[in-house]
Amino acid sequence: MQNPFRYIKPFVAKHEPEILMGMGISGLIFSTVWAVRATFKASKAIRDYKESKQIEKITPKETFKLTWRYYWPVAASTLLSVPCVIAGNRVSNKRYAALATAYTISEAALQEYQDTTREIVGEKKAKQIQETVDAKKIEETYKGGNQIILTGNGESLFFEPLSGRYFKSNWNDIAKAANELNASALSNMNGQITLNEWFNRLGLEDTEMGDTIGWELNSNPHNLIDIEISSHITKDNIPCGSISYKVQPALLKWSAY
Repeated sequence: MQNPFRYIKPFVAKHEPEILMGMGISGLIFSTVWAVRATFKASKAIRDYKESKQIEKITPKETFKLTWRYYWPVAASTLLSVPCVIAGNRVSNKRYAALATAYTISEAALQEYQDTTREIVGEKKAKQIQETVDAKKIEETYKGGNQIILTGNGESLFFEPLSGRYFKSNWNDIAKAANELNASALSNMNGQITLNEWFNRLGLEDTEMGDTIGWELNSNPHNLIDIEISSHITKDNIPCGSISYKVQPALLKWSAY
């Protein structure tokens, strides 16, 4: 018989932030509910004490003696819950920082590879290589149906490789989105374009790291959204344009993680 505990440790390690946050939030909800109940009980205890002593007011010391036993579960639950929330948030931040660092390393390696490829084989051959890679991605990932996002911007099918999403649009709107975001960033002191801003202009929803990754124009004005779209055919014989980026989005300097 297999030991069930062998599966528990990997599960807990994988979902540690969610477990800690869940425990913390559950504890705070318990504290709130118990505090309401405790208040009713404490009020009754104080009222009964006043009636038995036939007095109108009692001292803070007497109040504490009468009510502390009703509120100690609230205090204990809160003291246990708050560290769980803090710990869960801390674990999430560490994992997010590690993910962002890994992305930065991968992005730098990919950009260097693309630049070196263009230098060795030339722009034309490099474009052919990229188109072959795009065709393979579409062949492996395209499934059609509900996978396609309808943006309302056109009826042509496109593939966005950074998020792996297929959507309906048209070439003019995609090119216009890139040009307008570039122009806005160049005229803005911020000088940045987040990945989520780009996705939103395409009619796509945000991604988890989309606000911390993008194009940084302050350090290099040539770090624009520079795209190419290659034409391919899906398994069900539908024309599909694949977007490729000459400049890969990188971790933005102002992002905190």
